[in-house]
Amino acid sequence: MTDNTQPYIPRPSWDEYFMALAKLAAVMATCPKRRVGAVIVKNHRVLTTGFNGAAPGMPHCTEVGCLIFENEGSSCRRALHAEQNAVLQDSKNLEGGTLYTSFIPCVDCMKEIVTAKLAEVVYEEEYPGTKPRYTHAKEFAQGSNVRLRKIQPVDIMKVLSRYYS
Repeated sequence: MTDNTQPYIPRPSWDEYFMALAKLAAVMATCPKRRVGAVIVKNHRVLTTGFNGAAPGMPHCTEVGCLIFENEGSSCRRALHAEQNAVLQDSKNLEGGTLYTSFIPCVDCMKEIVTAKLAEVVYEEEYPGTKPRYTHAKEFAQGSNVRLRKIQPVDIMKVLSRYYS
C-alpha cells in the first residue's frame, strides 16, 4: 500500500530539470572568467555534458591563469567553452538533440552546434549589448534551422528546496 500522507510536489519541468543539470555541470568549470555548463539531450535522455575548461592534458586556467589576447577582447582562449566540450564528446550522435546552457552560445560554439545537427538551443541569458560574436551566432542558427529558445532563469536552489528542506 502507498503512503499518501505526504503532499504531492510536482516534478520540475523538463526545461527546469535539464537547465539545472547544466548549472550543476558548470561547477566543474576551471576558467574563472565565467562558469558555464551545457547538457545535450535527446528524447528526454542526457547524451553529453560539458563545462568551461582546458583541453584534455592541458593546464587549466585555475593552475596557470587565463590566456587573453588583449587585441581580441576579454575572452579566455585557454578554455574550451561548455558547449564545445559537450559537442566534442559525441558529435556524431547528437543530430536532433537539444543543448541546454545558461548563456546564448558564441558564434564559434554555434558553428559546432550546427555541424553536429542539433535541433535546438535552450538558454537563459544573452550577453549585454550587441556583440558581433552573438549576433552572428543567432544568424548562423537561423540559417541552419537550429531553434533558439530563451527561457526564464532556473534557480537551481529554489527547485531543490521544493523537495528538500
